[in-house]
Amino acid sequence: MKLWLYVGKNVRLVLKDGQVVEGLALDWNDSEDVGEDEISIGFQYYGESQISTIEVV
Repeated sequence: MKLWLYVGKNVRLVLKDGQVVEGLALDWNDSEDVGEDEISIGFQYYGESQISTIEVV
């Protein structure tokens, strides 16, 4: 998903469980560090395996 491209942008995540999360993408973690790529919105990290779609809003 190339989550690093979204850092610093307002995004909308649709998670696989149907939850929608919107906010500023503050940071991302590389899969080499934590096992899978993750993106942070606020104080919460979302793993690539949780994300159905991501878009800039």
